[in-house]
Amino acid sequence: MKHTNIHKIDFSLPDYGVLIESRQKRLVSSNLAHSHINPSILFIVYGEGFLEFENKHFNVESDSVIIMPKGREHKLTDRPRKQMTIFSVYFDALAAGLNKYIVDYLLNTDEPFTLPLYISENIKRNLRQMLFEQNIKPPGYKLSIVQNLSLAVLQIYRARLDSNQKSSTSSPDSKERVKSVIDFISQNCHEQYGLADAARLGKVSQRQFTNLCNNLTGMSYIKFLNLVRCKKAAELLRNTEMHIAAIAFEVGYEDLSSFYRAFKKNYKSSPMQYKIAH
Repeated sequence: MKHTNIHKIDFSLPDYGVLIESRQKRLVSSNLAHSHINPSILFIVYGEGFLEFENKHFNVESDSVIIMPKGREHKLTDRPRKQMTIFSVYFDALAAGLNKYIVDYLLNTDEPFTLPLYISENIKRNLRQMLFEQNIKPPGYKLSIVQNLSLAVLQIYRARLDSNQKSSTSSPDSKERVKSVIDFISQNCHEQYGLADAARLGKVSQRQFTNLCNNLTGMSYIKFLNLVRCKKAAELLRNTEMHIAAIAFEVGYEDLSSFYRAFKKNYKSSPMQYKIAH
């Protein structure tokens, strides 16, 4: 059934063609049937809700992304006690210099989809950086916003292609989610993800994450994180002329003493001794 009293939300875009918002308590009109005069990307950071458009109904949750063409009437509502926090990006593809083929492909997407963890975390960083640049306006902020949007759009496009190629549509279980977190942290060991952060990403309790991490890696999360960081540090010691302090920071250690202790525990030698020997 077609909605009545459709509200059209008019956001005037700046000359570089991108406007980003982050909000929890959304505009009253956002909870009603409405449309935008520009295409938009809606990224659910937290919470759960319902999306309705063209007589279709979808559940959305954290890490869901919605690509909304301009003028499409839709309604996005929160699930009770699960209020959503949303990044909303409104854009003019031509003004922002986005790839037309990729944008057209995404705008033809008929339903929301959930991003894989490693892509979701990368896109959150892109969107937060865009919001910072838009609000603070440091030198070169327009270029930074457009570049971060281009990266986010490319990652969403790749995730969408990948999801279309998968035959199974079942949601990953706890073990698969924790494995995804472990894979993500292996590639991003420089990030400051403690046990609580890792469990949150895997959508499990800290105790459950600890048990599954032991099952998957044969060690505790902290031991695993230190091992991954030290392996990366050993590679840099062998193949670069970087200073040891710079290597420690590069792989995620914020103080040298912690790096030295972890490295010696894993390689039975100090970083300098290892570098000389290799």
